Amino acid sequence: MNRLVISLVSVSVILTACGNDDSDRLSQDIKALEKKKTEAQKEYDALKEQNDQKDKEIKDKEEELATIKKDKEDALKKQIEEEEKQKELEKKRQQEEDKKAAAKSQSAAAVKAVMPKTIEASTNGKAEVVLKKDDLPLELKDSGMTVNIGQLQIFSVTEMPEGQVLLFDGETEGYVIIYQVTTENTSDETLYYNNDTKLTVGDHTKFSDYASFIPSDYQEMSMKKSKNNFNEYAPHEKTTSYKSIVLATDEYDDLKNGKASLVIQGGIASDAQFTDKSELASGEYTFK
Repeated sequence: MNRLVISLVSVSVILTACGNDDSDRLSQDIKALEKKKTEAQKEYDALKEQNDQKDKEIKDKEEELATIKKDKEDALKKQIEEEEKQKELEKKRQQEEDKKAAAKSQSAAAVKAVMPKTIEASTNGKAEVVLKKDDLPLELKDSGMTVNIGQLQIFSVTEMPEGQVLLFDGETEGYVIIYQVTTENTSDETLYYNNDTKLTVGDHTKFSDYASFIPSDYQEMSMKKSKNNFNEYAPHEKTTSYKSIVLATDEYDDLKNGKASLVIQGGIASDAQFTDKSELASGEYTFK
């Protein structure tokens, strides 16, 4: 009996020892797993932080790319708008040039077609162009007024009845200068100006005439805003008219020999009495 008891106790001790070893081993395994879990969590957190940083960098790059794209689109849009604007300005400029060219051509045609007939009707003679000049370098800019002489033609007049044409002192031959003048008040105030020229030829001085040999449609008075004062120019008023100067045959000879000069007269004022008129005139144009 005693042997049996001893044997049972021994078996119990052995089983207890084996049970303790398994428990310790499991505890160690659990701790090892928990440690790995903790390390894995740290790695996960680190990777998540890295991923979050990468996501932020990607978002920043996308925003930067979007900004660059928008800037380029805006710049391209602005460039296209500027090009379209320049095209429109060039179109308008060309239209203005075409308009001026058409007006110039029309004016030249008018002078060529109308003026000889007017001269012939006024003198009972025969008129023919002997000299033509375009775009004379003759301009006056003063006190808000701009005056340009564009075209100039000289007509010979022959076969006039002797002693009948006072402008030619009864001679049967002579010459007529017809020129085109554009006058513009560029200021915001009313200005007064007689708008004439002075021709010095040899020892003689002659002044332009606004009516002689000029059809009424081409006279300045027909296109003025003021119908009472021929020398009144409203703010920004602009006219293109014709004027004439009569020459004797010897005076025309002096002109051909370089002894004649043309000047746009000054005398611009801000009141109808010309109390403060300017004395500035244009430079001289010498016929050659």
